[in-house]
Amino acid sequence: MRTIRLKMSDLFEFEGQLASGTPDIATVTVLVLKQFGFLPQPISVQIEGDEVVIQHPEEPAAAQSEATRLAEKAGKRAAEGNYAKAIGILKRVLELQPSLHTARRDLAMAYVETGDADSATNHLIEVLRLNPRDAWSWVVLANLYIREKSDRDTGEKFLRKALEIAPNDAWALNSLAAVCHERGKADEAIKLFEQAITANPEFANAYYGEAIAYDSSHKPDASIETLHRLFASVV
Repeated sequence: MRTIRLKMSDLFEFEGQLASGTPDIATVTVLVLKQFGFLPQPISVQIEGDEVVIQHPEEPAAAQSEATRLAEKAGKRAAEGNYAKAIGILKRVLELQPSLHTARRDLAMAYVETGDADSATNHLIEVLRLNPRDAWSWVVLANLYIREKSDRDTGEKFLRKALEIAPNDAWALNSLAAVCHERGKADEAIKLFEQAITANPEFANAYYGEAIAYDSSHKPDASIETLHRLFASVV
């Protein structure tokens, strides 16, 4: 049997709810079966303090081996830019091994590359159900909500969640800085862009974003200085 542990709050958050008190096992089981129906059956559910413990059967060894082989093949197709082929292969991978977290995330990213935001979103949510501490998936999901759904509030919430997990993630810092800048919070944006630069001194997007934020704050000298730093970082 395989075991997944997650916070009760995470289980309810994916339903857009807040866990009030200690939910009963029947309510929790209904949510688990709804959210994790893609896993091998039968699924068992227990409550341990503020955690939900989910157990499901492990896929047969032969299926796991074939899933690993096909996942590598899908990675090669994606690297070639053949995302449609990669998607088809990854779907088969997840038929063989539904619990394979990395393949599910790769499938979501392939959908991002093809512009299928809805499929990408659905698979990223499944990835995060399996591993709520996957900071990168929170960042990608946040940017999908911001760009494709024009939902900055949800996007910002997901970016802040990513930064709770990985405080020095340059992509999360840069994306949150961009949201702050769009909201007219230039000072906060500049601080976040600078944090992103510190986390990754070669991250051109953060320099560019900071320069724009300085310019919008009527600080052209600071903007020019940031661009000089950008050019120096790529020499």
